[in-house]
Formats: sequence, structure tokens, C-alpha cells
Amino acid sequence: MSSLSILHLLLLLLALHAPQAKGLPVMTSRSGYSVLMKEIMNDLEKITTTPTDSLSSDEKNFLTKESLLQKNLKVFMTFATDTFGNDSKIMKNLKEFQPVLPTATSTENPIFIEKNKLGDFRMKLEEYLAIIRNYLKSKNLWFP
Repeated sequence: MSSLSILHLLLLLLALHAPQAKGLPVMTSRSGYSVLMKEIMNDLEKITTTPTDSLSSDEKNFLTKESLLQKNLKVFMTFATDTFGNDSKIMKNLKEFQPVLPTATSTENPIFIEKNKLGDFRMKLEEYLAIIRNYLKSKNLWFP
């Protein structure tokens, strides 16, 4: 066999054994999502008071549905853009979660955030970030 034929065969064998990306983005930083969440929480603490209300069981249900994770993210991003602007750190950090969340498959409506109610936004976003953390851990995308 010629060297070129052996090289082609070797490349084919290597390609068959190469790990597959499975459609998930490659993390460049082992602590990326953890840092993003901490930054969001720090910013929320600076601009709002600690919520005194708690989420209803229906609201928790809307936030925990995997089929609504992407739709809920869009709701939080819309509120962040409308309230803080498109260039805010909260908005930029929320955008970073888009590639790792499952595509919305549900026809259900996402979570509702009361307009101009920062306390409602913070309370629901805190719960949502905890759910996202658990989701990323289940997909082996979370590194503390």
C-alpha cells in the first residue's frame, strides 16, 4: 500500500473514534456559568431589595419545566432589556445561557413577570437560575 492510502485509512479510523460534540457548546472556562450567575445575583442585590414574597406552585412549575427553559429565558431577557438596557451586564450574562438550554418544545406560555416590578423579576430569576444550575449539572456542563 502507498503512504497516501495508509494516511487516508488512518484519518478515517481516527475520525470514527473522535468524541462527538452532541450539539453542546464547548466551555472555554471551567467556571463560566457559575461566574455568570454570581454576577447576575450581585447586580440584582445592588438594585433591588430581597423579595419578601414567595413563588406560587404554578410559578415554580412554569420555571422547572425543561420544555420552557428557553422561553422563560427570553422572558427574563426581555424584562432585562426593557429595564436595564441591551448592554447591561444582566442582559449580557443571560444571553450566555441561550446556547446550552434546550429548544422550546412546549406550546405552553412561559413565566409571567409583572411589568416594572423589580422584586417580581428578582424573585423569579433567582429561582430560575437555581433551576438552570441543576439542569447544567444534569448535562455535565456545570463546574463549581
